[in-house]
Amino acid sequence: MKTINQSISPTQPLERISSLDFLRGIAILGILVINIESFSYPNPWSPYKYGFSSATDQSTRFWVYFLAQGKFFSMFTLLFGVGFCIFLERLEKKNLGLKAMDIYSRRLLWLFLIGVVHAYFLWDGDVLYHYAICGFLLIPFRSYKVKSLLMVLLVPIGVLLFNSYQNTSSTQNQFEAYTKALITDEEARSSEEQKSIEKWEKRTQIGVPDQSEINSLRNTYSASILENFKHTNVHKGALIYNGILFRTLIMMLLGVIIYRLGVFQNLQSVPFYWLFTFLILTVGLAINYYRYYHWTFEYFDPIRNIWTGWLFTFPKEMLGLAYILFFNGIYQKYLKNLKFKPFSNLGKMALTNYIFQSIICGLIFYGYGTNQFNNYSRTELLLIVPFIWIFLIVFSWLWMKNFRYGPLEYVWRKLTYKSFQN
Repeated sequence: MKTINQSISPTQPLERISSLDFLRGIAILGILVINIESFSYPNPWSPYKYGFSSATDQSTRFWVYFLAQGKFFSMFTLLFGVGFCIFLERLEKKNLGLKAMDIYSRRLLWLFLIGVVHAYFLWDGDVLYHYAICGFLLIPFRSYKVKSLLMVLLVPIGVLLFNSYQNTSSTQNQFEAYTKALITDEEARSSEEQKSIEKWEKRTQIGVPDQSEINSLRNTYSASILENFKHTNVHKGALIYNGILFRTLIMMLLGVIIYRLGVFQNLQSVPFYWLFTFLILTVGLAINYYRYYHWTFEYFDPIRNIWTGWLFTFPKEMLGLAYILFFNGIYQKYLKNLKFKPFSNLGKMALTNYIFQSIICGLIFYGYGTNQFNNYSRTELLLIVPFIWIFLIVFSWLWMKNFRYGPLEYVWRKLTYKSFQN
């Protein structure tokens, strides 16, 4: 007779849904395209500083952000939601009662701690501890039906649309104050009117590429840790990234919804799957093209139209969902029965490879490595990315030939289950 301790065990290889490993592998590779900029530049989000001054590099930035920025993060976030659903579903089938929630909570606690260590000692852009906290926020919705989850989804969507409305309205008010001040005779302008003019002109000024006096603040490993402490504020109680909290929850809930629809086991379970996929993909590409063209080439022209502001609210999430559906369909139709699955190996070691990317990039760009900080344009960075991809693919393939789990996955599982198996 099986004891309760024997039933508490990690997911076995045959229980895995193979399409999810493939999708995680794609997401891990895509995340690097954007994350590498955070290691290379002092301010990667600037639309005109650092990383390019030529038309070629400006065009590169557009295409990279159009196709990659936020999309693979959205994929990874959605898949985290899927993993949440699968993990609890399998534990509940073992009739563990509240012990299932204990195991799940322990799993998130260790993920949180792994993320914090990653953030302070390797890269301050870590998202794992943020995921862990959001994972706790998902618990109340674990038993919701699809229709109920869709209703819940309207709340964070509504919040972000409201925020977009407020931001666009603020820009409209700022522009109106500027135009009113501008038509006032210069000698009769008040100090407030003059400030309105200066504020708007500063905001709409076309930036000039400037790479002067840019030095890495991470010339040694200890200096890098100190920089991480400046930007990671978990020790101050900042446990999540406020700016992406609702976006994270939206994608995680979407992951639960589409998993419940059976999409990852059999895409035929959804009527008109490919029609819906190509519709989302086409619309997502169009909106993202418009959004990132504006961000790259017209950043000095603030959005003053409410409808445009709303259109630009969810471009990353829409295309991230489209990528999930598209690559899931490709895998199930053409790749599922292949023996050699390099992307799936990457996905099985997603946690290890995510951390490994930070180690590799730190060694390339920081002073404790080869110190190539701010030495490459965005176009040149794209030439580095495939070499890191190849390394991760080969490493994952060799490792999975000899072991059932990735090194960090193994440690994470041991830490999660150990106290329940004693």
